[in-house]
Amino acid sequence: MLVRPFAFLLIALLSIADLAGLHAAQPQFRPALIGNGPKALINMIDTKRLVEKGQGNGLLSFECFVTNAGGPVNGVTYRATPASDALEREVTSALNRCRFIPAIYNGKPTEVLFHGTVLFFAADGKPHLHIYANQNPNDIAKGNDFVAPQLIAGTTKTPSQDELGKGRIYHENGVVKLAIAVDANGNQKSVRVLSEEPGGFNFGHATLIQLQGAKYIPGFRNGRPVDCTFECHHWFWLVHRSR
Repeated sequence: MLVRPFAFLLIALLSIADLAGLHAAQPQFRPALIGNGPKALINMIDTKRLVEKGQGNGLLSFECFVTNAGGPVNGVTYRATPASDALEREVTSALNRCRFIPAIYNGKPTEVLFHGTVLFFAADGKPHLHIYANQNPNDIAKGNDFVAPQLIAGTTKTPSQDELGKGRIYHENGVVKLAIAVDANGNQKSVRVLSEEPGGFNFGHATLIQLQGAKYIPGFRNGRPVDCTFECHHWFWLVHRSR
């Protein structure tokens, strides 16, 4: 007489155990990803429209913060190859409308800074679009499965007013190209300034101060966290930008 109630109880307990196992399997960290849903960045870029507008082969870099809900914030494109105006406009528009798979840090969705590259080309009379989650020239050239480390929002410092005083006086925005080494646990090991534009405004030194002690989602190669060095650009918007 107790067999049926016991069977239901056993099924219920097994279901709870399965749910607990799923929660336990939640990763401690995971980078923000492009994804492949209908609102993924790669699906929001209209390749047919690019062809109609005469866009030839082109490449550009982009970055944006990805919120813990997957929304892009403060997206910007740069380093576009010549004659890539149509591609830049299309990517900028898509960045305002797309959704990412959010990053996870300490088991919770977390806002991060995403660095990516968009490659558009035609082959066999058909348009092709690739988006890479890094800006390393060698990885892009080889088509490697590499997701660059992603800076966790709120883990940087604020440079003092004196550090950027000259830029404010002369109304100069700045950009610093960096090579950052991060270990497989997301710890920043070193930061090198590769270039800064314009020079003479202390943007490079201010960047080094700002990134002291910064934390990251580690880089992933072929789906596994790794020690790595990645290239990125750090922007200073001291005056209003037009786009």
